[in-house]
Amino acid sequence: MKVSVIVPIYNVKKYLERCLKSLINQTLKDIEIILVDDGSTDGSGSTAKLFAELHSEKVIYLKKKNGGLSDARNYGLTFATGEYVGFIDSDDYVEPDMFEKLYCSSENGGKKIIECNFIWEYSDKIKKDLVYSYRSKRDYLVNGRVEAWNKIYKLEWLKATNVVFPSGLLYEDLNFFFKLVPFLKGIEEVAVVSDILVHYVQNESSITNLKTRQLSHIVLIYEDIFDFYKKLGIYEEYFNELEYKFCRNLLVSFLIKVLKVKDKNIKYKLLDLFYLKINNYFPSWKKNLYLRRISVVNIYLKIMNPVVYRTLYMITI
Repeated sequence: MKVSVIVPIYNVKKYLERCLKSLINQTLKDIEIILVDDGSTDGSGSTAKLFAELHSEKVIYLKKKNGGLSDARNYGLTFATGEYVGFIDSDDYVEPDMFEKLYCSSENGGKKIIECNFIWEYSDKIKKDLVYSYRSKRDYLVNGRVEAWNKIYKLEWLKATNVVFPSGLLYEDLNFFFKLVPFLKGIEEVAVVSDILVHYVQNESSITNLKTRQLSHIVLIYEDIFDFYKKLGIYEEYFNELEYKFCRNLLVSFLIKVLKVKDKNIKYKLLDLFYLKINNYFPSWKKNLYLRRISVVNIYLKIMNPVVYRTLYMITI
């Protein structure tokens, strides 16, 4: 078996058939599709089970109690038999040649991670997400796309790392990504396929849809990553990358999410939490070497200070 594809399923009946058809029609024939019904209650499980019965030669149906996206992926991983393994979310869909193109870029097993480009697909627009190469492991940590579903992983290598998705927390892809990168010998073990092969569908009922209070999970995810790096004895080695990524995430993309929160009490608590954690972990973050690079984001980060940050408490987007 060349590739195993794990598909966690939870209440996505509206999107599931499109996802499954895009997988069963892959040009790569030596493929197995592992459907993990994570306690669906909307009929998604029945759809998945029927699909597996109709395509029993390559589709496996598994059912378990609801445990969340990470738990479903980890469960499916124990059944994977392919040389490589990939993860596709059940509300997304892929191009018919996705896994053939990814596998053909593996250089006979020499690559540990192979990724592709993708589209953010909204109801009224699309946005291309394009990357063509990375310069180093450090560059990969800072600029790599953490999504698990635009990649395949060498299964033997992945299992040897003992890295799994963190159960019970959101932003599991970021956690998985940051824990895997240290096990790469070098960036030469990563391949990038330039083709756009995944449609990342944006919808309110997504399995990864955010809940306001769960925005704080990003802090828990990073704290787990920091602990992991410390246990490996590489925290100081990658300090600049961890510091920059943490501060950039909390002060850019996640700050935007917090500012959209309508409940002022929750918004203020999250704003307090983010700034507290940044200054607890990285009190000298303004001296980070990656801030020396000229970019719009870095200019914004450089002007951020306690006064500017406090003004954000009055903003509601």
